[in-house]
Formats: sequence, C-alpha cells, structure tokens
Amino acid sequence: MNQRTPRRRAQFAYAALGVLALLALRLASAWSLRVDSDEPQHLHVVWAWTQGQLPYVNLFDNHTPLFQWLMSPLLALLGARADIVPCMRTATIPIWALGLAFTWWLGRRLWNTRVAWTAMALTALFPLTYLSSVQFRTDDLWWVMWMGAVATGAIGAPRRGWLALSGLLAGLAFAVSMKSSPLLITQLLALAMLALFWRLQGRAIAWRAWLRTVPGWLLGLILPLGAFAVFFALHGALTRAWYFWVTYNIVPGLGDWSGGPAHYFLFPAVLLLVALVTWRRLRDSADPVLTLRRLVPFAGGALYLGALFSFWPLLTLQDLLPAMPLILLGITGSRLGTRSRVTAGFISAFVLELALILAARPPWCDHLLHRQERDLAMVLQLTRPGEYVMNAKGEAIFRPRPIFWVFEDIARYRIAHGLLHPQVRAHMVRTGTPVLMDYRMPHEDRGFIEHNYLPVRGNVRVLGVRFRVAAAAQAVALPVAVGQDYVLLSPQGRVHAWLDGKPFDRPMHLATGCYRLRVPQAGAYTLMWAPALTRGLRVAQVFAHPTAWVAAPFGSAAAAAQCAAQHVSPIRATRAD
Repeated sequence: MNQRTPRRRAQFAYAALGVLALLALRLASAWSLRVDSDEPQHLHVVWAWTQGQLPYVNLFDNHTPLFQWLMSPLLALLGARADIVPCMRTATIPIWALGLAFTWWLGRRLWNTRVAWTAMALTALFPLTYLSSVQFRTDDLWWVMWMGAVATGAIGAPRRGWLALSGLLAGLAFAVSMKSSPLLITQLLALAMLALFWRLQGRAIAWRAWLRTVPGWLLGLILPLGAFAVFFALHGALTRAWYFWVTYNIVPGLGDWSGGPAHYFLFPAVLLLVALVTWRRLRDSADPVLTLRRLVPFAGGALYLGALFSFWPLLTLQDLLPAMPLILLGITGSRLGTRSRVTAGFISAFVLELALILAARPPWCDHLLHRQERDLAMVLQLTRPGEYVMNAKGEAIFRPRPIFWVFEDIARYRIAHGLLHPQVRAHMVRTGTPVLMDYRMPHEDRGFIEHNYLPVRGNVRVLGVRFRVAAAAQAVALPVAVGQDYVLLSPQGRVHAWLDGKPFDRPMHLATGCYRLRVPQAGAYTLMWAPALTRGLRVAQVFAHPTAWVAAPFGSAAAAAQCAAQHVSPIRATRAD
C-alpha cells in the first residue's frame, strides 16, 4: 500500500495538470476563434427572452427553447456589449466540463480509471467536434444531456430511480433540440437488437423488472418538453411552437434528401457491422452482464452515426457531438480495458488531435475581434435600444430585426424554391430601419440595399445615399425610399440647401417619397440618417468608402426615373426635433 501511494499521487498530479491545460486551451479558444453565424442567432433569441418576447411569435427560432431560456439571466446580467460572444462561450465551459465528467464516469464504472481518463481526453480533443463545442450554440447543452441520459441508463438499469433520471435527462435533451429524435430511435433500436441477441444466446430477461421502469422513464422523457408545451399553450402559441420545432425543419428535397438513394445503404451496412461485433462480444464474454452494459452506449452511438450519414438532410459537425464520446469510449475500452498503462497508440492519438486543433484554429491568433466584435460595436454605437437593425440571422443581437424570418440554410432553401417570401424591402420601409449588416441578404434586395444604405465599416451600412450634382444651383429629383430623419452632407460637413423650396440645413424628417433638391454648388453629396452623426460617425467615414457611390450619376434624369418607379407622390418635409 505504501509503495503504491506515491505512484497514485503522481498519476493524480498528471491528471490535474492535464485537466488544467485542457481548460486553458478551451478558454483561449473561446476568446479567439471566429464567430459562426449560428452563434449570434442563438444569442438574439436569448436576448429576446430578456426582453419579455416570445420565440416563435415575436421572433424566429427553430430550436426547442430550454438552452436559450437558461442562458437569458446571464445575458441580462452582462448587458449589451460587443464581446458578448466570447463571454457567453466562457459561460458554457462548465456545461462542457459536465459532459466530459459524464464520459469519465461512464468509463470508470464500466471499465477502469485508465479507460475513463483516456476516453475523456480523446473526446475533449476530438478535432471534428472540438471547434463546435467551443461555439455558443444549443448543441453545448444538447450533447451533455444526452450523454447523461445514456450514462445513467447504462449504469443504473434496471433500477427504476436511475432509469427515471435517464428519461428526465433525455427529455431535457429534447427540450434543447428536436435532433434528439434520431438519438432516441437509434438507441432504442440498439437496445432491441441487444435484447434479441441476449435471448438467442439462451439468456433470460427480467421482463417484469424492466416493465416496472417504463412509467418513470416515460414520465421523465415527456416532462421537460411537456412543461414548455403547457407554457406556450397558455400564451396561445403552442401551434406556432410546434411548427418551428418540427414542421418547419422538414422540407422535401432539402440537402441530402434531394440526392439519389445510394447513401441510404450506409445505415444497413453499419447496422450489420454493429450486429456482428455485439453478437461476438456477448457470445465470447466471461461476464455477459457487464459486456452488455458496455455495448449499449457504443451500439447506440454507432447506429446514430450511420443514420445521420444516411438520412439526415443537413449534416453539420455539431451533430456528431453526442455520438463521439460513446464511440470513443467503446474503442478505448476494447483496446485498453485490460492493459496496465496507456499505450503509445493512444498517446500518439492525443498528440495528433492537439496538433490538428492548433493547426486549424491556433488560439494565439485572433480570429474573432477584428470582424464580429468590430461590427457589433459599431451597431451598438450607432443605434439605441428599440431601433431596428436589418441582419441575416440576428448578428446585431441586442437590437430588433425588421423582419421575422432569418436567413439560415432551411429558410434560404425555402426562399429559393418559392416556399417563403420574407419581403425584406417592405419591412425595412415599414419600420424605417436605419442600419443594416450586409451579410446573407437576399439577392432580389441587393439593388435596394446598395442604393439606400451606405457602407461605413465592415458589414455595417447606414441609411443614406451618395450622389453628384453636375452644376451649381441645379435642381435634382431626390427619391427617399425609407422614411427617417436625414441630414445633407458634403465632404466639408453639413450643407445649406433647399428641399421643395424650404431650407434644408439641419436634420429633417423625410417620409417615403420624391423631393426636389437644390444645392449651392456642384460636387459630391450624401443624404444620410441624421442620428449617426450625433452618435460618433464622422463625415470622413461617410465619404471614404470606395463602393459607396450609386452606379449612375445621381442627376435629375436618373432620380426622376427612380421616383417614377416608386409611384409615390412627394410628401411634405418636416424638421426633426
């Protein structure tokens, strides 16, 4: 005993150092990796909860609501800030650590400490899922809840309390994402296959004990999502919630559903391979009960991957998150379960995983601040709470969007096939949207955006138009597409001009329509959203962008044609307060 104590202390010290190094890498990645377009979308929904808005009614979301709802108190505490993405990424690190703890616990209970630590390390550094796990997305909680459901079920079955807890964790996974459906189906298929093999090999099944666990498991499964269903029903929104949880995401011809049937044969092949492996392992095992427990997670994870690559229409790396710990546990346990130490092969795997992560996204390179934070900071500077900002998926996070729909992959497919008509231009005009983040905008609205919104920094555009006047005192037709407070600028600053025969030398509210503008001299001018100047936008920035000029000279002929196309009569201008 005394001889083994120093060795155990050394092993504990190495494990502690490894965990600390892993946490440091994860924290560095959270504050350096580029922002995925899904992250602002999720954060915008989290922000909506803090504002008392209801997802599926006041704004778009096609995920079940548990993750965003749980994160809303923290977002409310942090407030509107440009670095909100890395802050909220950091807040998910404890959730990620819980998922690794479930992996360790399952490996420790079904194999030994070596398998537990090795599988946990391989899971944490698996390159295809590491980057997704760093991002702020619903999958952060989804895979952890499913991992907990599998771990408690595999270890605790057939005791009723453990299986009720397993059902509750699976229900929480459904309350985070309906992508839990293929996970549940393939896990139940794996259990049915293993039960069949168990009987074919002449072993008895305690059916009564198992049947007594079913009510508790089912109650735990339906309770979380059922609670949200009651909540939305009380708010008269259950039909809309169900549409965006399920119906919206099922579109014939989407992604792989548009291809031939060749990839559908992958799942039967995986099923056959898993059946052969599990049959032999059960048949040759000296402890069939323990072997059965070990095979349950592995078989479920393998069948899920087979189903994913065969039938899932839009496959993403984050879809692999709940399966990889189970697969890696099975591989590690089969290779390391009876060995006294970690082999060179596993050490090489650690090194390779770490090298791939550092090569793909080195945390010492700042991929984050130079783009997303800069644009968000500009939006927060130029706008006030409640002012609309047009963006594709919620990139402005803390500002309302003028339209309901977001331009994620399913929506873009629906738009391309005439199944969805977002009417971007109409909603921007209706709300007087003053700022736009130019990313993933529909092609049919490209001309409207480029004519009426000036690029000022990055993807940020401000309501306004730049034009040239060829001669002094020349009267030009001035179309205004979006009603707002405007100011007239030249490169030297504000201009004293005449609009419909009235002085135009300070901010003035212009409604949608056509006006007659007379300027004192020839040159370049900008009609732009007036509050931008009082909130820090400089005149030099307005005129600096090389792509800000309209395509044709903005004289009387071009503008008159544009006015005529609007079929709108001139509306009297009024001074803005």
